[in-house]
Amino acid sequence: MIDGPENDGPENDGQTADSHKPTLTSPRRLRRSLIALAIGVVAIVAAQSIATTTDHQHANTACFVIGLITLIYGLVQLHLSASRRGRRYVVPATIAVVLAGIFSLVRFDGFSGEMVPQFAFRFDEGMELADLDAESSDIALDDSAEANAIANSTNFLGTDRNGIIEKRAFAVPESAGDVDILWNQGIGEGWSSFAVAGDRAVTLEQRGEMECLTCYRLRDGKLLWIQSAATRHENALGGTGPRSTPTIDSGRVYAQGATGKVWCVDLFSGDEIWKLDLLEVAGWTKLESENAITWGRAGSPLIVDDMCVLPLGGPDELANSGRSLIALDAKDGTTRWTAGEAQISYGSPMTMTLAGVRQIVSVNEATVTGHSIEDGAVQWEFEWPGQSNAGANCASAVQAGMNRFIIGKGYGGGSALVEIDGDKTSMNAHAVWSSSSVLKTKFTHACLGDNVAYAISNGSLEAVNVESSDSYWRQPRSDRLGQGQLMRVEDVLVCQSESGHVDFVDAVADEYRLKLQLPALSTKTWNVPTIAGRHILVRNDRETICFYMPEKITN
Repeated sequence: MIDGPENDGPENDGQTADSHKPTLTSPRRLRRSLIALAIGVVAIVAAQSIATTTDHQHANTACFVIGLITLIYGLVQLHLSASRRGRRYVVPATIAVVLAGIFSLVRFDGFSGEMVPQFAFRFDEGMELADLDAESSDIALDDSAEANAIANSTNFLGTDRNGIIEKRAFAVPESAGDVDILWNQGIGEGWSSFAVAGDRAVTLEQRGEMECLTCYRLRDGKLLWIQSAATRHENALGGTGPRSTPTIDSGRVYAQGATGKVWCVDLFSGDEIWKLDLLEVAGWTKLESENAITWGRAGSPLIVDDMCVLPLGGPDELANSGRSLIALDAKDGTTRWTAGEAQISYGSPMTMTLAGVRQIVSVNEATVTGHSIEDGAVQWEFEWPGQSNAGANCASAVQAGMNRFIIGKGYGGGSALVEIDGDKTSMNAHAVWSSSSVLKTKFTHACLGDNVAYAISNGSLEAVNVESSDSYWRQPRSDRLGQGQLMRVEDVLVCQSESGHVDFVDAVADEYRLKLQLPALSTKTWNVPTIAGRHILVRNDRETICFYMPEKITN
């Protein structure tokens, strides 16, 4: 007898009628998988096509969800098809083997600033950290007072605390090979930048369970001193370690760690002068603080009129007694005043002269406020929505001419040019313009020059007319910096890309012109570059490099 489908009826094989209900064949399952894949690809392309005008983080999140659903659907179809052939364990076993192989070689390394998962080789131990016994190199630079004076960058965003260095001491060469590397070494975790005075560069870093304030010699990277505290901030999205930049003033270093530890240290000896725990002042536990201020304290100390001013934060019951800012006596750390009802954000306080009055401007969780330097009294308030445990305000306000400042925001936000009018007895804040399409600064800030605001907006460098908010140019998508940082050095923008390289771009309004791309760090970088004379210091959460640029020849 010849075997065939026509002879394979229920009466011959003992199967029930239910077992012969129609089922999808392998080709039909394959077609469905391909259709789902095509739909997923089209949806991802559509999401990415509008990312430049909306928000790259939101687009990437949508793409991740679409891709995950498509992948799961495809694997289910493959599993069902294999099961029909009696191979029900093939797909699960293959997935397990592939995942085991991948995760034996690589490890999850957090997310980019646009929610792209990052991975690193599991057995990469990273670069060795400097210690106090490290030998110095043979490289020697000019130690004269004149040379050291031009190498100062004593604050967050430079000595003037505005992202601008008025005089450029270095030339931008045609080739990266013409730039010297003075030192390149490992550093502890964190998103702090360097502050520089003379031949000393200070920063904050996480070394294991210790949060550390460290001082390196500028010429060779030798670790000169270290202060540490047993505390640690870490977050799956925001990373590990401190994220504010120390301030140098009158031979002292002022620094705030990610969990609220504040130091005042002698710049030369490294000896502690005073220290304070802001959580104790606010009556907060670490857990309560990080539930409200999820990404870690990022405010850099502002030294003004012999006071050290910092964002304070605290529970709701502290609002009426002042939790936006705290002013400490710079000499001994005692409290001068606390002020403001608003919860804190991740911006740093700035001094500005607005409506003819010198004052402190604070970017808070959902507002921007102006404060009297003398007693911290709130003089005006401008609504600027945000959540310090979600779509946070990270950008600092920067002055934009007489009585005005620019404030920006990522997470699909935008920017506003705010004007303060009135006098010292009564001040009001209003927006000259507000736009959700330009200067969408996330971790960074705008820096100004000749009525042009330059910023990394939604991951792309952009130039905008300050008066009208019209965009002059935007960096091509192929050259995007990602969620990096920038400084304006006279006529050049020094841009730290999120992926690690440093771009030098002409600070002009007519067009985007890249002068030089300098290979630098090789992993995610959210730290602001420090420019101190001809030195450019870059770092991230594992590596630091000190570049020495060619000398600028002046006629």
